[in-house]
Order: sequence, then C-alpha cells, then structure tokens
Amino acid sequence: MVYHESHDDVGNRKGSARAIVTAVNGAPQVGNTRTWAQARVRFAATMSLLSAGKMFFMGEEVGAAKPYRYDDFMANREDIVGLASGAGARLFDFYRQLVALSVRHRAFRSRSIAVSVTDDARRVIAFHRWDGQEEFLVAGSLGNSPFVSGYVPRGDRLRDFSWREVFNSDALEYSGWNAGNGGATIQATGGALNVVLPACGVIVLSRS
Repeated sequence: MVYHESHDDVGNRKGSARAIVTAVNGAPQVGNTRTWAQARVRFAATMSLLSAGKMFFMGEEVGAAKPYRYDDFMANREDIVGLASGAGARLFDFYRQLVALSVRHRAFRSRSIAVSVTDDARRVIAFHRWDGQEEFLVAGSLGNSPFVSGYVPRGDRLRDFSWREVFNSDALEYSGWNAGNGGATIQATGGALNVVLPACGVIVLSRS
C-alpha cells in the first residue's frame, strides 16, 4: 500500500504534520509559499494515487493544515466545507479530477506497474500503468523549475507509440503555473519521448 498521509503522520507521530505543512518546512501558508505547498501536495497525491496506492487522508483535499491528533482533535477542527468552497476550492477540484481519472481507467487499478525513470540528479520519476486495453505514462518532477525545453524519458514500453497528455497537476485551473504539453499528442521514437515537465508537478499521458 502506497500513501503519503495517514492518521499517524499528520500530528500523532512525533515530528509529523500535514503534507501541505511539511511541503514548505512549516512556513506560513500565505502568498507564494502557499502556491509551492499546494504544488508539492498535488505532486505527492498524483504519484501515490496513480501508482499502487489509493489512500489519502481526510482534509488534505481542501488544504487542511492543522494537526490531526487523537487527544486534541476538537481543539484543531477545521471548516472542511468552508475550505472546499473557499481557499481550498481549486485544490479540491484537483482531487476530484484525479480520483475521477483513477476511477475511469482500470489500468490505474490493475496489478501492472513498471517504474521506467528514477533520475535523482534532476528529481524526476516516471512509471507505466496498464491493463489489457490501455496504457499510461505518469511522469513527474520535484524540481523547482519546469523542463520547458523538454525532458526525455526512455524505456522499452514507449517504443514508437503516440502518447497524449490527459492530465496535468500543474494546470492553471488547479492554481498551477500551467507548464505542460497542452493536451498534445507526442510521438515517441525508438523508445524515447520528449515531454515538458512542470516544476513540482506530474503529467499523465495515454498511449494512442
């Protein structure tokens, strides 16, 4: 089971906190800091929910930031409904679209997964998900700058297929910087594919 938040890791375990808090080392969630915090949360959620895991912790989908501890829960309650329609509305929409993508395509619920890129130097990771009918490439970067000229993942599964971008965690509608491939179809050649990767973001491509 893959997950990025659980009830033990949002305040109960010593030193733990909500992902949106740890994403920016506890800095105040205002202005540009909030933008980076949400981008890193979207990265973590996309990578975990589209890999082998299907769990996230209540409240993270709207940007809840207070610790969730067993002994003082009432003192740290947050207005989840208010966040969903206010400051966390765009993050909430991102989670809805991400969950819908996972539900709509059985490939994300299959047992078939292959990690194709682990580029520690450039902070990039990519993996494939597939079933008998569809295949997807999930590629993400935790770098602080987008690969605007492209990043080239390589792998046997890319072959000479065409790949269409179907999801981008950095989309403007999610309060991202909108770096990506604009839903374009990109042609792989000899197992190599040149794609734009956002900063602290993930793109999902479907094999055509």
